[in-house]
Amino acid sequence: MTALVQWYSNLTVSRFVQVFVASVLPLVENKGAIVLAASLKLKWYIAFLTSTLGAYLPVPFLLRAKTQHLRRRLSRISQFRWRSLTDSLRRCRRALGRYGHWGIFFVVSIPFTGVGCWLSAILANLSGVNRRWAAAAIFLGILVSGLITTAMVYGLVSGIAWLIQ
Repeated sequence: MTALVQWYSNLTVSRFVQVFVASVLPLVENKGAIVLAASLKLKWYIAFLTSTLGAYLPVPFLLRAKTQHLRRRLSRISQFRWRSLTDSLRRCRRALGRYGHWGIFFVVSIPFTGVGCWLSAILANLSGVNRRWAAAAIFLGILVSGLITTAMVYGLVSGIAWLIQ
């Protein structure tokens, strides 16, 4: 993992752009991008803003995608991932029906669930949650998740630096 971070940081692209691109990726999102920003020694507020904007970038496109097109695209992925997605949709359908956008907010805002803005936007689209409310809930969830992750990562980094001195 360290070699991957070192290779990524040696690219000629600025650190700001590296964090932004990392936060757009589906599984990395803002949680991994903040860790990358801390390893690249960016200021915490730059890491937070960059990763938040990058993580939210694909959400409007995922929410506006046509359901049939989205199902067709998702059916091309491996059987294991397709079953995992349909199981997640089945489990979340009741919660999304009951709690709607608040359920999306809580799922996205907890940084340890592994469910980020990509999967939440896809599930909101497939389950028919109001797009505007879903977009707002996902954005607020990204903000809260980014704040929690930033506080934990930068607090840990500064704590370790303090102990070393």
